[in-house]
Amino acid sequence: MDIFISWSGPRSEAVAKALHGWLPKIINAFKPWLSSADIDKGARWGTDVAMRLQEAKAGIICVTSSNLHSDWILFEAGALSKTLQNTYVCPLLIGLQPTDIKGPLAQFQATRTTKEDVLRLLKTLNTALVDAALTDSHIEEAFEVWWPKLEGELKKLPSEDSATSPQRSDRDVLEEVLSLVRNQSRPVPPPVPAPPSPPPSSEEIAKSERTHEILKRILAVAKESDPELRAATIAQEHPTLVVDLRTPARWPGERYRVILKDEIALEDVIDEVKFQLESQMKKPRNKS
Repeated sequence: MDIFISWSGPRSEAVAKALHGWLPKIINAFKPWLSSADIDKGARWGTDVAMRLQEAKAGIICVTSSNLHSDWILFEAGALSKTLQNTYVCPLLIGLQPTDIKGPLAQFQATRTTKEDVLRLLKTLNTALVDAALTDSHIEEAFEVWWPKLEGELKKLPSEDSATSPQRSDRDVLEEVLSLVRNQSRPVPPPVPAPPSPPPSSEEIAKSERTHEILKRILAVAKESDPELRAATIAQEHPTLVVDLRTPARWPGERYRVILKDEIALEDVIDEVKFQLESQMKKPRNKS
C-alpha cells in the first residue's frame, strides 16, 4: 500500500525520513513515499509527485510548531484530501497536542508521537489493506520490536527555528496545484480497481505552472497587505481560481477571499489582488 509522507522544515523532514524506513519493518505491505528520498535524479519531480499522490492510499503529514500554519503544508493536506478517496489523511503531531491544530488540518484525526498513538495509527492504516490486513497481535508483536528504533530517532530531532524554518516552495506548490488541475477532470472512481492514470500531459503541467505563478503573486500581495495573512484553502473550478486568506494567529476567523478568472493575464494579477484585498479590508471583519 502506497503511503505519501508530507513534510516541511528540518524537524518535520527528520521525522518523515525516520518513518520512511521504519513503517515497512512493521507491515511489509506498506510502501511509504518521500519526495526527498524517492525522486530519481534528473526526473521531473512535478510529474512524479502527481503520480504518487494519485496512487497513494494514505497520507501522513508531519506537523511541527513551525509549519503548523505553513501555506505549503496546508496546500499539501488539501491536495491529499482531494486526491485520496476512501483513504486516510493523518496529521502526525511533533511536539504538539490535538488542541493546537486549527483550521483545515483540524478536520483530520491527528496522531501524537506517543507509543500508544503511533500503534493506533498503524492499526488504522492496516485496515486499508482489506484482505491483506495483518492481525492486531502480529502488529503488536512487530511494533514492540521496532518501536525503540523510532523512539530513538524522535528523541534526537533537530531543533526548530520558527523564524527561519525552510519550506519546499516550488516543489510543494506545484505538487498541490498539479493535483488540483488533474482533479477538475478526474471522474469518480469505479467500484473496482481502475488502471493507473497516464502521466500528466505537457498541457496539464503548463497549466499547473501558470496557476503556481498566480498563487505566488497572490501570496506576495497578501503578505504586503498584512504579514500575518496565510492561504487557508484554494479551489480551482473553471472559470475561476478562489483563494481564501486568513490571519489565524491574530484574529480567529478573519477571512479575505480572492477570486480570479482563469484567463487573467499574469501582469494583471497583482493589481487585481490589491484591489480586491483593499476593498475587503475597508469593510467590517468577515468571520466564519
